Amino acid sequence: MIMEFDRKTIQTKIEFIEDNLIKLEQLSPMSFDEFMADFRNLDSALHRLQTAIEAMIDICAHFVGRLRLGAPSESADLIRALEKAGLLSKEHADKYVNMVKFRNLVVHLYAEVDDRQVYDILQNNLDDFRTFIADAWRIVRSKQERAKNE
Repeated sequence: MIMEFDRKTIQTKIEFIEDNLIKLEQLSPMSFDEFMADFRNLDSALHRLQTAIEAMIDICAHFVGRLRLGAPSESADLIRALEKAGLLSKEHADKYVNMVKFRNLVVHLYAEVDDRQVYDILQNNLDDFRTFIADAWRIVRSKQERAKNE
């Protein structure tokens, strides 16, 4: 039997992502030179990106666990499990896997993080978090619909 999602857990994680997104968006209007002029901008961006992606991973782990989609050994495998189950499009799953790879770079290979890449993410990829949030709520709604029809 598939377990119910814990909406409070999901809501809390999504609110955390949204809060980080608001703070990241305050950094995005800066030019690259302005962004790099104060080390706190880069540090803040890295921390906010890392923890927002970790919240995404937590949500995916919750879905995979509650839907009993296996026990993936890596964070990216959680996303692929949701894709395989038809809950994420390949396009979105690829995007989220790249986000997890970036998080892994920040956490494990931090000396290799390219400042320009961080700035480019602020300029071009923050909407990926909104896409994830929409996908997460869609998964919750689809599970509720299936439960009603059973």
